[in-house]
Amino acid sequence: MISAVKGRVFDISPGKVQLETGSGVILQIQVPVSSYTTIKNEKEVLLHTVLRIKEDLMVLYGFLSPKEKVFFEKFTAISGIGGKTALSLISAFSLNELVEAINNGDAAKISSIPGIGKKTAQRIILELTGKLELEEEQVAETVQMREDLVSGLVNLGYPAKSVTELVNKILKEYPDVVSFEELFKILLKKISKL
Repeated sequence: MISAVKGRVFDISPGKVQLETGSGVILQIQVPVSSYTTIKNEKEVLLHTVLRIKEDLMVLYGFLSPKEKVFFEKFTAISGIGGKTALSLISAFSLNELVEAINNGDAAKISSIPGIGKKTAQRIILELTGKLELEEEQVAETVQMREDLVSGLVNLGYPAKSVTELVNKILKEYPDVVSFEELFKILLKKISKL
């Protein structure tokens, strides 16, 4: 079992990276397309991996975080979902969005991925509702970020109630933006249009 691979980025394209491990071996690893920019800007990278063997084909899947790897394994444990489809899900949505879509029964969102029909989306929801949890740390960070953003806007003189609603909306719309400064700029632009 290859649980992780650390190496120098030899070549990269969206969804695929070649890592030179230092022992003269260059491994080709399938990665989420969403990881492309991060990996491209690194000289060396550590990927948490899953090896899948199918007939005469060996495919190594790699993820920047252990949490992405856990999600991938849970998806591929569902009948009818292979590595390619699971990777597409992780590429298309942030982990927060996936948990939200599954727990809210949003089959339309899940089936918007090529290769996932409505029945497969419903099977994913049925099998994984309540089983995919966000890390406590992530939840705490989101709560703290929400409080800081609301506090910042209230300090500028905006009413707390409407600000809270706007902050919640923006956090849902921009799940991948984690910088307070960026989110605050987005909020100021939106609030000026109200």
